Amino acid sequence: MSEVSQVFSDALELLRRAGIRVLSGSLETVELGLPDGRELSAAAMVHRRPPTPSALAGLCSDPAAVSRPLVVAPRATAHLRRLASRGQMDVIGVDEGLIVFDGVRYRPDGDSPRQTPAARVVRGRRPWVRWALERLLLVTGVPVTQRELASMLEVSQQAVSLALRQCRHVHRTADGWVAGSRADLLSEHLADYPGPGGATMYWYGLDPVVAQATAVVEFCSGQGAAVLVSGDPAADVYAPWRLPTRAVLYTDQFVDLAPAGFAPATAAEHTLALRVPADPTLWRTAAAAGEPVLLADPVITVHDVLRGPGADVQEAAEHLLTAIREGAL
Repeated sequence: MSEVSQVFSDALELLRRAGIRVLSGSLETVELGLPDGRELSAAAMVHRRPPTPSALAGLCSDPAAVSRPLVVAPRATAHLRRLASRGQMDVIGVDEGLIVFDGVRYRPDGDSPRQTPAARVVRGRRPWVRWALERLLLVTGVPVTQRELASMLEVSQQAVSLALRQCRHVHRTADGWVAGSRADLLSEHLADYPGPGGATMYWYGLDPVVAQATAVVEFCSGQGAAVLVSGDPAADVYAPWRLPTRAVLYTDQFVDLAPAGFAPATAAEHTLALRVPADPTLWRTAAAAGEPVLLADPVITVHDVLRGPGADVQEAAEHLLTAIREGAL
């Protein structure tokens, strides 16, 4: 996970602890429900370090801004705190448990600032197209032309050509591009791919996990949100082996699951993780992987299974890994 993605996810957790609901929105703009019943729209700007005073001055004076600026960073400088206290912008300082909206400070539940496990930090521009090409060639099982790859990913042939030159373990045949060694390509991809990024909200439900995922798909569809099922429920379709224990779902916008009967939860106690990904290719590789389109592609699925809880995670993932290596999907 990138450092910015981790900061955003931790900020969402901090809002939950302060009783602030994320009603809807995206990685750029969020709609919040405050504890006093008011609703607030904020333009989220997530940073690895606090913005400089000149950058903050630009945010305050932006004539094109539609929503209030919300600065999310590991900590807040004294200058940023002053701007927030005057109501000129909103701020979340994740590591120090600081939340200020409209000049009012909201406090979490009294615990010390949440400590998250060290995540793999990936800086720089993400090669989403290259990673998507690797997944496509792992799951299609047949040669695919450069034109077809570009069409599947909705990018230019030039972008595909550049990405293919960066892919190891793939080669061109008379009929198109194929994976050389599936096992080598899969192993390298899983070691290199940091995850879809974005931000994650955690929820708890009482029904079996597959039923929870089904209910969320129906609820999100009713809210006009695109959704993909990953993790244990998707693996249970691709390569059934164990009873699903936690679900991972991707949506193209934030969705409040409280009206669907779910309770906000922590990363340690959740039964369902709802993620708005930064990777723009998830729905495209899901469609190319075949029906049902509601499932994330098998490589994304196994990535999420491997990062789930339980002593048998590796064994559970191995069933799906074997199917991908052997082209049995």
